[in-house]
Amino acid sequence: MGIENREYLRDEYDGGGTFRRPASKPITLVLVVVTVAVFVLQLMTSRQGGSSLVQSWLALDFEHAVFQGQIWRLLTYAFCHDQSNLLHIVFNMMVLWSIGGALRPLLGDREFLWFYLVAAVFAGICSLVFYRLIGIRAEIIGASGATMAVFCLVALHYPRQKVLLMGIIPIEFRWLLAAFVAIDTIPMINQVADALQSRQATSQVANSAHIGGLIFGFLYFRWNMRITRWWDQFAGRISARRRRGNLRVYTEAPEPESNLNSQVDAILEKISRSGEASLTSRERNILAQASKQFRKGRD
Repeated sequence: MGIENREYLRDEYDGGGTFRRPASKPITLVLVVVTVAVFVLQLMTSRQGGSSLVQSWLALDFEHAVFQGQIWRLLTYAFCHDQSNLLHIVFNMMVLWSIGGALRPLLGDREFLWFYLVAAVFAGICSLVFYRLIGIRAEIIGASGATMAVFCLVALHYPRQKVLLMGIIPIEFRWLLAAFVAIDTIPMINQVADALQSRQATSQVANSAHIGGLIFGFLYFRWNMRITRWWDQFAGRISARRRRGNLRVYTEAPEPESNLNSQVDAILEKISRSGEASLTSRERNILAQASKQFRKGRD
């Protein structure tokens, strides 16, 4: 079986350039279920004024997160949504489910989860700093920052692929990304102008969190980040220090590269399951060797 014929390496888009979702999305499904469950708890603990007991403990604001040290809010706010606007959670979960499904095969389940959670924290910090600078006392909720990071990364990987806007209008990801940047930047400029003119700035939409998510998605793509790799390296150093007294180093004998096809199958299955970042240098060399043999066979 040739490398290009393996099912899990085929393009997730059809020949006409139309966006298609992959068959399964366990991590995106888990995130959607958890977010919906938190929203249900918000509704069950709702109070007069539009807030709820759950939201009061999970939402993000400067006073609680910074002055009172409740740092969990930097993440948990992304699982709360506006109870008076059902479209808030519906839109975010639609983006996570459909667009996130295209990202999962590229990153692997574990890396996708880390990417989503770190994007939420990054977007929350950006929003906190922005609102603090312009003097808005805001309570931030919603997964929009994290889902914008997901959308940005997919758009950068597949800029010319098309998606149906509102299920009707075909538009390339790159133009939709540009539209989102403009839609969220203009209100932020207006808020800064209000602050400079000593007018009371108000905000019903956390545009700064959206921009923070877009920035994180861009940086992740530009710097070729791999959060799980960084974490594994950090955890490995901590573990090595604990075992330093009994540590022994063994040199592994080189393994002959026989039965190349079966080795390539196993490596590609690993990519499908855990993403390309999980490969060792030896596994990358095996793929390179197989690619050279495949090209020679076609000549």
